[in-house]
Amino acid sequence: MGNVARFKRIYIEITSSCNLKCSFCQETLRSPHFMSVDEFAHTLQQIRPYTNYIYLHVKGEPLLHPQLDEMVLQIKKIPGVSSVSLTTNAVLLAQHAKWLKEAGIDSINVSLDTIDASEYERITKKPLLEEVKHGINAAIECGIRVKINVVLTPQTDVVALTRYASKKGTDIRFIEMMPVGEGHTNGVEPYEKVIGALLEVYGTPCHIDTENREEINSGYNNADNGPAEYYSFHGLDIRVGLIQAIHGKFCDTCNRIRVTADGRLMPCLGSSVTMDLVPDSCEFTDDLEKDFVIVQALKAAIKAKPGCHNFNDNAVTYTKTTETKTTEIEAAEVNAARNMSRIGG
Repeated sequence: MGNVARFKRIYIEITSSCNLKCSFCQETLRSPHFMSVDEFAHTLQQIRPYTNYIYLHVKGEPLLHPQLDEMVLQIKKIPGVSSVSLTTNAVLLAQHAKWLKEAGIDSINVSLDTIDASEYERITKKPLLEEVKHGINAAIECGIRVKINVVLTPQTDVVALTRYASKKGTDIRFIEMMPVGEGHTNGVEPYEKVIGALLEVYGTPCHIDTENREEINSGYNNADNGPAEYYSFHGLDIRVGLIQAIHGKFCDTCNRIRVTADGRLMPCLGSSVTMDLVPDSCEFTDDLEKDFVIVQALKAAIKAKPGCHNFNDNAVTYTKTTETKTTEIEAAEVNAARNMSRIGG
């Protein structure tokens, strides 16, 4: 059960739409939804007491939202919010970097799983790698802190991506693919894959104690680290991070909750539990009544957060009911049938 006081990170999905079709993420039957500025502002005011760090993205591509700059400006006006970040595939970043900087964005995480053009097109179904590189360059030139996020697969070229990140002066994080959809059969052990490959090129790594070092490289502090374990290598002026949901389970320190563009609260990516931020059936006499409902829903979602995720835990079962029978299904089977966009990864 979640502790309300522990939660300091809120991830807000402002759109479920995306301009790529990555094989491990895309859900073609899902209707896109855009959170309105009014919805966003109202939600933001109520969740503010629970967080100092706001991240724009759960799934979908935030740069597709036509009023993203206004949303960033609204967040930055709220006293006490110390960091506003967004995660993007960077396809549209080149034309948006300048006004994101002017709006006050603190950092940008770029999702980039390869720097090989043909491999990029295979993964995303779009020949847009050069646009991504231009976007990264534009953000760096504007003075925005950039990190590169890589979802690990057996095909990931760890050394090539790390060299690219080092050339750009950006930290890089390798993320273990959760065992849903393609990840159910296509996952790899992150430490062995990443550190093993880099060790052969750069030698023995040094683990970075991000809990006790307030500032490490490029102005980042420990608030930026999230669940990543960071390593440094001789000859690299950047940090190499691992985010290991399975092999380095961090559920006991997880301090985040997600709000989706269609008004759902997600306490945990590995849980089937979601709840309405504001139920459709509710009718409010005034904003104060609506605010109360939002706050109560947020508290309930935090308290409903499980002690740990249940990926591949066959001690956990779900109930599937049809017109003719009710069947107990193991968690691993349920997760194999889902994909990243469905769970909000």
